[in-house]
Amino acid sequence: MAFTHHTIELNGQRYAYLDEGEGPLLVFGHGVLADKSMFEAQIEALRDRYRCVSLDWPGHTGSGYREKGWSFYDMADDSVALLDQLGYDQAIFVGLSQGGMTFMRLALKCPERVRALVLLDTSADPEDADLLPVHRQQQSRFAHGSEAERDEVVTRMQKFLYAKPWRDANPDGVAHEKALILAHDRHGIELALENVFTRDDISGDISAISAPTLVIVGELDRATPPEKAQRIVDAIPGARLVTVADSGHHSPIENPEAVNRALSDFLATL
Repeated sequence: MAFTHHTIELNGQRYAYLDEGEGPLLVFGHGVLADKSMFEAQIEALRDRYRCVSLDWPGHTGSGYREKGWSFYDMADDSVALLDQLGYDQAIFVGLSQGGMTFMRLALKCPERVRALVLLDTSADPEDADLLPVHRQQQSRFAHGSEAERDEVVTRMQKFLYAKPWRDANPDGVAHEKALILAHDRHGIELALENVFTRDDISGDISAISAPTLVIVGELDRATPPEKAQRIVDAIPGARLVTVADSGHHSPIENPEAVNRALSDFLATL
């Protein structure tokens, strides 16, 4: 698959992105530690019918970052600026984990810009307090540890992010994803993780989201388990849930066929 890479400045922040196809706009936002390539299988499947734009979030791969940090609301504002620069009034926003967290806040803040929402492996809740101490330790070692320590931390992270069926069947994919994570800017990822860990609780607000919404979750997702997805579906009027078999937190990579099918079926209803 060959994809076209671009950069753009949004509210003073440099973003790298993929831009493929023509038609209604789909904006893809990846999870923390991943990058814009997370959705390549979905872009490949949809670019004959849609314009597919996939961003590197701040601190990831080709994008810059604000040295003092940022919030999901900043990322939402930048996503609106992207629409303005591309010349679109609305987009269908497809976000996984931090991408979904961003796009839910965007749908609350600027509902007129959201044609529809696809929320994958994400949560409207604050960070789980029970997991936070371990996450904080990994954040510190990833940002400040030796290369050997960082390699060990990423190995542990991958067991949390990808389900065992995919890891066992795809050793080359695991190695590719590990190299991608280790290539991120140390301080950029430290700040990106800080944003995730300190996010606000919007679980009581999302019932105001009026856009058609599809929620997708890997049945083996440990980072944002299926019960988190069910809470979103229960809160957003008319939202639909699709559970992806044998998949963890990175469902578009682990089971792209199932995610593509769910996406295509949902888009056909709009």
